[in-house]
Amino acid sequence: MGKFFTNIWTKRAVSILSPLYCIPVVYLSYLSIFYEMSVLNPVTICVLLSAVSLIALVAMLYTRKQLLTIITSLLLLPALLPAVLLYFGQWHVLIPLLVVALLIFFFSGLGETAKTVYGTIFVLLYLLGSLVYFLMTTLFAPSTVSNVVEDGLSPSGDYRYEVINTIDSSDGSTTVIVEPNTMDKNMDMVLFRIRGMGRTVSLTRPMQQTCSIEWKTEKRTDITSKISAISKDITVTLSDAQMKMLGLAAYEVTYSGSSPVKMMPEQYHAIEVSLTADQMKTLQTDKQVYMLDELSDNALKKLGITVKDLRTVKFSELKDADLVKLGIPEQGDVMYCNGKPVFRYYIAILEEYFDISKQEIGLT
Repeated sequence: MGKFFTNIWTKRAVSILSPLYCIPVVYLSYLSIFYEMSVLNPVTICVLLSAVSLIALVAMLYTRKQLLTIITSLLLLPALLPAVLLYFGQWHVLIPLLVVALLIFFFSGLGETAKTVYGTIFVLLYLLGSLVYFLMTTLFAPSTVSNVVEDGLSPSGDYRYEVINTIDSSDGSTTVIVEPNTMDKNMDMVLFRIRGMGRTVSLTRPMQQTCSIEWKTEKRTDITSKISAISKDITVTLSDAQMKMLGLAAYEVTYSGSSPVKMMPEQYHAIEVSLTADQMKTLQTDKQVYMLDELSDNALKKLGITVKDLRTVKFSELKDADLVKLGIPEQGDVMYCNGKPVFRYYIAILEEYFDISKQEIGLT
């Protein structure tokens, strides 16, 4: 049995646990940037994390001289930095991870000189990271006081909202923010609530003492009729993907001395522009080939190329069948604030309010 545990291949096999432990730690730091964490059962999660961390620590100490474990020992501390800063105070989650990261770093098979160098780098990394975080969240924070006075869910549960009263140097303001309620990550004992996806649908100055919020379920066709009744000229800007769904040209390109050509999104984004020596001199560049969509308006003008964006269309031009193609359900949630419609599921989907690519990164 002793030979089994001293066998180099046994240690190499067990060392695979090191990166397997490191991967969820890195994932936690990724989540800390894009999600707020709420621990639903602190005691259970602390015990569970401690048990898993202890097993991982024993495995890493046993294989401390193996390459995978040495690499993991160097990755854990810097990988934990975002989680430590953004989830500061959630010690029932952070302490087991930090203890493992520190112990395996100090007891890994890395040479003492290397430990001293990397240890110094990690200390500076944490100090500088904490300083930058402090400056961003404290010194540059607006001098206002905000209070959530009301929150809730839409009838379908697809959206949540908050009514926030803000006290500032003037008369304050009342803001209504809508967020998606279907993009969180619920891991039973821990809830990761997405951040940076809030949409301000109403902003009123001065601060309102009362703000009446009412949700209704309305049909797509009724919303279309209401929008059309306001004006036939109301427009919406669609994305390339939406134009492709509708089978419509998204751009019109005109080269000097030629007729305009309408193009589908994929055609437009695939066009290469080869520059002559004179054109390279005009643009002051050494690059001979550019993609058309990466040229600035000024560069296009100098090259005699005109690009017209056709993605802005009138609501009146969109048929109900087109809306079905764009994924607009037959009915959905509409919010009224003080009797005025401020949020329609129809518009939120059409204008991609909650597209993940539009997520903003917050430091709080």
